[in-house]
Amino acid sequence: MEKGSVDLRDLILMINEQKQMNANLALEFDCVIETDDVKPLVKVINYAINYVNQLTDQPQQISLNSTMSGITISFTAFTVLSDFSVISPQVNEALVPYNALLEQKGEPGKYIQLLISFKK
Repeated sequence: MEKGSVDLRDLILMINEQKQMNANLALEFDCVIETDDVKPLVKVINYAINYVNQLTDQPQQISLNSTMSGITISFTAFTVLSDFSVISPQVNEALVPYNALLEQKGEPGKYIQLLISFKK
C-alpha cells in the first residue's frame, strides 16, 4: 500500500465532531505525518480521549504542536481522582508504525495528561 499524508489537525477535528465532544482545542496547522494506514492511529486517539474522559467531569484540552524534534498531541484535564489506570501496552505497539509513543503524565488529584509524540 502506498503511503499518504495525514493532516493530524484535520483528523482531530473529524474525531471531535464525530464524538460530539466538549473539548477545548488548540491545534497548529501543518502537522502532517506519512502513513499507509490511519485506522490504528484513530483508535489510539480515541483511546486517549476516552481514558482522560473517564477521569474527569470537565472538558479536556486537546492540543497539537509541531517542534523541531517532532509533533505532539496532548490530552489534558483536571481531575480529583488519584488512581490512574495503567495504559494498555497495545497502545504503544499500535504507534510503532507512526514512529510515535504515548506517555502518561500528570499529578494524581490534580490533572491527567496523555502525550502522543511523533518523532521526525
